[in-house]
Amino acid sequence: MSYISIIPREQLMLPCSIDEYVSLDNIVRFIDAFIDKEIEINSDLGNRCPVSEGRPGFTSNCLCKLLLYGYLNSISSSRKLENETKRNIEVIWLMHNQCPDHWTISNFRKENKELIRRIAIDFRRFLKANAYLSGKSISTDGTKIKANASRDTLSIGNINKRLEKAEQEIEKYLNQLSENDNVENEHEAMLETTQELKSKIEYYQKEIEKLEKQKTFLESLGVNSISLSDPSAKIMKTKEGFMPSYNVQATVDNDSHFITSCQVTDHPNDYYSLEENINTLQEELEVQPQKVIADAGYANEEQIQTLEEKGIDVIVPFPQESQSQKKQRKNGISFTYNQQTDTITCSQGETLYLTKRNYKQKNHYYKKYQCKSCSGCPKKHLCTKSKKGRCIYLRKDGQWLENHKKKMQTIEYKRQFKQRKSTVEHPFGTMKYYMGQIPIFLRGKEKVQIELDLYSTAYNLKHLFNISTVSRLLEELKQWNPTPILSNFLSNFLQKIYHPYLCLIPNKKKNSYYLFSE
Repeated sequence: MSYISIIPREQLMLPCSIDEYVSLDNIVRFIDAFIDKEIEINSDLGNRCPVSEGRPGFTSNCLCKLLLYGYLNSISSSRKLENETKRNIEVIWLMHNQCPDHWTISNFRKENKELIRRIAIDFRRFLKANAYLSGKSISTDGTKIKANASRDTLSIGNINKRLEKAEQEIEKYLNQLSENDNVENEHEAMLETTQELKSKIEYYQKEIEKLEKQKTFLESLGVNSISLSDPSAKIMKTKEGFMPSYNVQATVDNDSHFITSCQVTDHPNDYYSLEENINTLQEELEVQPQKVIADAGYANEEQIQTLEEKGIDVIVPFPQESQSQKKQRKNGISFTYNQQTDTITCSQGETLYLTKRNYKQKNHYYKKYQCKSCSGCPKKHLCTKSKKGRCIYLRKDGQWLENHKKKMQTIEYKRQFKQRKSTVEHPFGTMKYYMGQIPIFLRGKEKVQIELDLYSTAYNLKHLFNISTVSRLLEELKQWNPTPILSNFLSNFLQKIYHPYLCLIPNKKKNSYYLFSE
C-alpha cells in the first residue's frame, strides 16, 4: 500500500516579495543603509549618472552599493557585476531590480574617486566612533600590487643599447658605401646596391632620432624607465620579478585588526613611508597613535626620531651590523672603541687614532679615525684597499641609534614585533585573494586608489560582520552623526596621489609615439 503525503499549500508557494528572499541578518541590509546615509551626508557628490537621452540615469546610491557588494564578493569586473544584477537575488534586492550595463558601472567607478574615497574614510570613522577600533596601537606595512600594464617598458638602459646598435649599423653601411665607390669594375661591386645602403642608413638615422626623443622624455620626467600602458606605475622588484607596480601602504589596528588607512604610492620601497603613513592616519581618523610597529624596511632614522619626539613609541628593528661588517667579521676582522683614550683598536692589535672631529657626510657629522700601521698587516687585503690605512667613521650623534637597537633586543619588544605578521600581513593576503589573477582593472595612481579603497572597505566590512550583527550595526548607524569631510582635505589628499604627467602612446603603423600631457 502506498501513501501520499499531503503538503500544505503555503509551503509550496514562493515568497511574495523580493524582500523576503533576503534575511534580516544579511550583510546587504547594512550596505544598503550605510551607503544611503553616506550619500545623504555627501549630498554635493551624490547625484545621478549623467545621460544624454533615454531613461533617467542611475543614482550614485545604487552604483556605490553594487561596487561595494562586488568587491566584498571578489567581483570587480564591470561585466560580471552587470550579470550579477540579473541573476543574484541579493544584488537584485540591493539594486531595487535595476540593471545598469557594464559601461555605466565602469564609468561611474572611474569618475567618482572622491565619493568612493569619502565612503572608505567614513566607514573607518564609523568603526572608530563605535569603539570597534582605537588607532592607538597600530602596525604598518607595504606590499607590491602589479599594475594593469604589460612588462614592456621604456628604459634609458634599453634605449642606450639600441642607440649603440643603430650607430654600429650606420657605420657598417657607410663603410660598404665607401667600398662601392672605390671599386672600378661594376662586376666587383657588392651585392647590395648603393641605393639600398642609403635607404638603410636613412632608416637607422630616423631610429636614432626617435630614440633620442624618448631618452629626453625620460630624463625630463626624472625617471630611468616608464611603462607605456600605465606611465604612473613604477618598475619595482616583486616576487614575480621586475614589473610595473604600485606600493600599497596600509596601517592596521593591533587590537581589532581593522585597516585604519590604505594609500597607493609609487615608492619602490618602504624607507620613506613611515611618517607619511602616520600623518595620513592622523588626518583621516583624527587620532595620534601611541605605538607603531613596522619591519626593518621602515628603518629610517630621521623619521623614527621625529615620531618619537611626538610621543609615539616606534618599534622598528635596525640591522645590528652592515653587510660589509658581517663580511669582515667572518674574515676575523673587528674593531673596538676605547672611550677613555678616544681610539679604536682592530683585531690585529693596531690602533686607529682620531684625525678629524667634524667630518660631514649625508647631513651627519662623524669623527674620523685612521690607522697608520696597515702596510705590514697580513689581513690588509681583506680589510681595506686604501694606501693610507683603514679609516673608521663614528657618528657624533649615534647614541640614539645605539639605544634604539638595545631597546629592540629586549624580550618585550621582540614579543610585540613578532605579533606584527599576524596583524598587518593578514589584510594584504586577504585583499590579494579577493583580487585574483588580475589584481587591478584601472590605470593611473588615482584610479588604482579607487580600487584599493573598495578592497580595504570590503575587508573591514567582512571583518565587522564576523564580530557583530546586522541589527546591532543598523542601530549604531542610526545613532551615528558624522561630520562631513572637508573638501580641501580630500583635495590635498588627491594632490598627493595624483600629478599631471606626460604619456607616450605607441603608434604601431608609423613605428613612432604620440607625446601628450594628461
